Amino acid sequence: MKQFLDEYKGAKAQNIWTDIKRIATSASERTDYPTQKPQALLDRIIRASSNEGELVFDPFCGCATSLVAADRLNRKWAGVDLSSLAVKFVNARIEQERGLWGGVNALTDPPRRTDLGKLPNYRTHAHRLYGEQEGVCLGCDTHFPFRVMEVDHILPKSKGGTDHPENLQLLCSHCNQSKGGRTMAEWQAAG
Repeated sequence: MKQFLDEYKGAKAQNIWTDIKRIATSASERTDYPTQKPQALLDRIIRASSNEGELVFDPFCGCATSLVAADRLNRKWAGVDLSSLAVKFVNARIEQERGLWGGVNALTDPPRRTDLGKLPNYRTHAHRLYGEQEGVCLGCDTHFPFRVMEVDHILPKSKGGTDHPENLQLLCSHCNQSKGGRTMAEWQAAG
């Protein structure tokens, strides 16, 4: 038996949603997190793309709106965010939503790789990085001579970063000093 969409009763689903309003300044769901989305929007997306008991994963969970929506809709959920502020928001919102239920299993330190063995000194990658980046500083997007460039960890060692080649970049001396011990994302967000 074949059935076609135009044979079903009711209105066809639209791809432009105008019935979900922005979060009002005085709304109780407002957290003042810069990228917060309306709860109704996340509810609709989760209902349309998953069933009860399935896992909802948000790799940029921010203020946990998607996680709260998933929890309310009886989905399992997992969220990841680089910001320590996001971890605080998730803990606070889930605790507020469910009460004192033991909190969220939140990792504040990034996982450490154990499969890399002994890596060479990270400074040995300077020439390779200079070639790959074509002499351009990834901080200020300016071309510099090799002598001005410094090897930098994208995720600093103090925050769990390693000397793995994928965690290295070249910055000019000024950008490297300005970045300090922050992650590249934190430094760019503050800039």
